[in-house]
Amino acid sequence: IENSELYEVVLQESKTDSITQVWNHGYFQHVLSNEMDKAKNFQQPLTLLMIDIDNFKKINDSYGHQNGDVLLRELAKILKSFSRDQDYICRYGGEEFSIILTNTSKQQGYDIAERIREGIAKYHFSKFHLSQDLKITVSIGLATYPDDVPSKEELIAKADQAMYIAKFGGKNQTCVAEAEKTSQ
Repeated sequence: IENSELYEVVLQESKTDSITQVWNHGYFQHVLSNEMDKAKNFQQPLTLLMIDIDNFKKINDSYGHQNGDVLLRELAKILKSFSRDQDYICRYGGEEFSIILTNTSKQQGYDIAERIREGIAKYHFSKFHLSQDLKITVSIGLATYPDDVPSKEELIAKADQAMYIAKFGGKNQTCVAEAEKTSQ
């Protein structure tokens, strides 16, 4: 019994990010493949959000990497609080997070992304500086299967591309991927 419990603990830890306690990148890839297969089989939409913390390097440089880790943990909690039970919140890497929104249309995904973005912008991160609370913003990119792309790799690329458009277009916004054009 102890060995099986230990196995379960190790298995869970292998799938989660040690800093944020959300799913890690490897598990993200696994779950996205499975959920894409389900979406194809049941002909349901699947939306992917890519989320990047605006100016995170400046935060790390100003407050130190340990406080940057505190911010990542707090942000993961916020993402969980604004997400639904069926969503998969993942740390994609560095200061990027992804959320897999199963059975979610582009418009529904956009509404969820905006609720998340606005919630983060209003949140006060009080652990950083004694004289004032820290506020952060995020840039979010969104892509939907099958509306925008036919495959997992293209879904990730489109959501990531939309996130960079949000970031370089002024930050603190959600951008939606454009659908792939089919040749005739």
